[in-house]
Amino acid sequence: MDTLSMRTLGHLIQLVVTMRKSDIRDLLMQSGVYDATGMDAADLMDRGIAGPNKNETLRDPLLKAQDMAMRGNREAHDALLEIVRLGAERIAAFNDDATAKLSALREALLSDGYELRVIQTDSDFGFSVTNTIQLLPVDPDAIPISDELTALEAELEDRGYAEAREHYRLAVKHFTEQDYPSANSQLRNMVESLVVRLAVDHTNYTDTKKANQGSQAIKALYTPGGRAPAAVGRPLPEFDGGRMLHGIWETLHPNGSHPGLSDADEARLRMQLCTGLARFLLKHFPAKP
Repeated sequence: MDTLSMRTLGHLIQLVVTMRKSDIRDLLMQSGVYDATGMDAADLMDRGIAGPNKNETLRDPLLKAQDMAMRGNREAHDALLEIVRLGAERIAAFNDDATAKLSALREALLSDGYELRVIQTDSDFGFSVTNTIQLLPVDPDAIPISDELTALEAELEDRGYAEAREHYRLAVKHFTEQDYPSANSQLRNMVESLVVRLAVDHTNYTDTKKANQGSQAIKALYTPGGRAPAAVGRPLPEFDGGRMLHGIWETLHPNGSHPGLSDADEARLRMQLCTGLARFLLKHFPAKP
């Protein structure tokens, strides 16, 4: 099983060792790392200067959990994800610029296939901000159950693109149920809904409220013959993202939702292409202030 990398665990340790040793032990307990690894409860006792330092207090159980996860232990993998989430949340609670403080950990997690999201919530009276952390899988292949939230679903929801989000959710559900033609159909619907909304929000395109607008919306989102560099929020030059957008859209039509014309490998490729394309487009065409 793929699990969190040494690099990610190293960045987590560097952040969490700023906490008190007793809080670190609590974190290991709350996340389930101690339970998953079957470590001796005596390791939780404070031995003063005779005990391991804070780095070792973290490193030993984290590496044991990582080894177990790599051997297929789902409980150990989930415990690692939870200690990252809880640790990041504790750090975010005591830092005004939580995003900057967690940037190295966030980049390492992206390499592992997870997006760390900092969710800020104002207090009832507006005097303070609470930071909570979401840790979401980027690749839908990593989702063990069909209704688990992905990073792309969360972004679509944040942007108010409810229709695209629902199509993507159904695509993931059908994919995990091995209903590949239905997954392909929902992916095409997701991309079409997304490009229409982006075209409306970032160009002069008008939504006709009719079906099959994808091709026309895409024409508004890229400039034929255009060259790099692409300007954020502006139509994509053909040779810096535009050709990719047009090409992936064209691949979504053959072997679509017709029974018998899609297998697991092709459906997985489409899922990866469409997930990557959607995240690319959302980054290039950011939310309006």
